[in-house]
Amino acid sequence: MATETIAPAAGSGRLWQGQTPDARAADRRQRLVEAGLELVGTQGVTALTMRAACREAAVGPRYFYDLFADRDELLAAVYDEAVERIREPILAAAVAVNATDGVAAALLEAFDTAVAVVEDDPRIGRVLFRESAADETLRPRSQAAMPEFVLSVLAELVPEEAEALRQPSRAWTVIGFSAAIFALFLAWSEGARHTPRAEFVHHCARLAVDQLGLDIELPSVARSGGRR
Repeated sequence: MATETIAPAAGSGRLWQGQTPDARAADRRQRLVEAGLELVGTQGVTALTMRAACREAAVGPRYFYDLFADRDELLAAVYDEAVERIREPILAAAVAVNATDGVAAALLEAFDTAVAVVEDDPRIGRVLFRESAADETLRPRSQAAMPEFVLSVLAELVPEEAEALRQPSRAWTVIGFSAAIFALFLAWSEGARHTPRAEFVHHCARLAVDQLGLDIELPSVARSGGRR
């Protein structure tokens, strides 16, 4: 059995196995979020309970309410984690391609990266699309997050057009496009593969150009496909 070793740590409490109380709390929180992602991403929202999360995370139940007000707050944190796990690689890939190959290639890369994330970790797709569409706690969060997600990507590629789309008069345009992309990725993540991946990516990019009125000239599917 591990023996607690206590040492002073200025301003951050006592050390236990080399960690401050804040670091231990952050570690427990991340383990609970990861456990929630596993439960919701493989079994659905109904599988997420306080006890199931604590068991999956190997965290004592007494710590749960130090970190989350209730199960719904953990569920929201799981959703936010899934958003970040798809947002970060999309932004990184789009910015890198934009710097070398231009906006059109970057837009295609953004959608291709989104598909890759969903295919590589199906839990992300299930949390972001299937579960958020069905669950009353997640649905409002998703409806708010999706338009902002779209605008955050566009801000890296076409900042002036992204700013114009933030105007109240364009809100319904962004909401409508976000809903369309949500439906497409829900279908793709659940196995509806009517076309090859390159065609699906090109369709999403074309939808963005047309519905959002972007001044971007996309290459043909033949020239833009086959990147993965």
